[in-house]
Amino acid sequence: MSTDIASLADSIRRLREKTGAGMTECKKALTEADNDFEKAVETLRKKGLADAAKRSARTTKEGLVASYISPDGKTGAIVELNCETDPVAKTDEFRDLAAMLAKAAAEGKLASVAAAEPLVKEAALKLRENMGLKRFERFALSGAGKIACYIHSAGSKKGSMLEFSASTDAVAAHEAVSGLARELGMQVVAMGPRWVKRTDVPPAEIAKEKDIYEAQVRKEGKPEASIAKIVEGKLNKLFYQAFCLSEQMSMRDNKTPMSKLVEDAGKAAGGSVEIKRFVRYQLGGE
Repeated sequence: MSTDIASLADSIRRLREKTGAGMTECKKALTEADNDFEKAVETLRKKGLADAAKRSARTTKEGLVASYISPDGKTGAIVELNCETDPVAKTDEFRDLAAMLAKAAAEGKLASVAAAEPLVKEAALKLRENMGLKRFERFALSGAGKIACYIHSAGSKKGSMLEFSASTDAVAAHEAVSGLARELGMQVVAMGPRWVKRTDVPPAEIAKEKDIYEAQVRKEGKPEASIAKIVEGKLNKLFYQAFCLSEQMSMRDNKTPMSKLVEDAGKAAGGSVEIKRFVRYQLGGE
């Protein structure tokens, strides 16, 4: 009897090592297969349990960023879906899953990251890699405006989503605003702003930057009477222009403020447009 128990324990151990399945699953598979080792492996594979534990222990550093905008442009979502290797991230199955999750999120059918687990698990079993939905963001308009997304074509590793308000829906739908949306989406991805405008910046962030600039200026030995003015100049040029989207210079010519592009697009569309918010996703980011 003890020999049979020892033999079963050894079979369970070997089955776990080969498949990565849990002890309970291995024991059950061996019982169903009448202790036939290869049949037990086949049973676990059919159930999708083989290698599942091993996959779950592996890191998901690859993947892609995907987005979806509703036909009326009123809702949108951006997602980051992770996997282990870049080749899998490039498969149609993985891209289709990312697109499906983005659409579900935009339509309000994805309440949380955890809610995506059943769909992700099914794809993981098929592609035999550990994967998971890392994060998603949903924007929805309540008035006239537009939601727009931009995904960088080089591997779909970066993307952005923006919300615009407009004086009318006709203005929001104008080709000039569509062009602006793409331009701003590219700007966000390339230049990484943190806020839309300077009034959005938390006071603590401004105070911190002022302290840094003041220390730098004092170290340079500047006259006390000019320190405040110099610090304000640095704050405008080195901080606001770097991190506020509306004050950034266009990456195309490095001299046109993005606020000017917004103003011009609104006029061309016969009304006005305003950037309300944006989000930037980069694979592996927070």
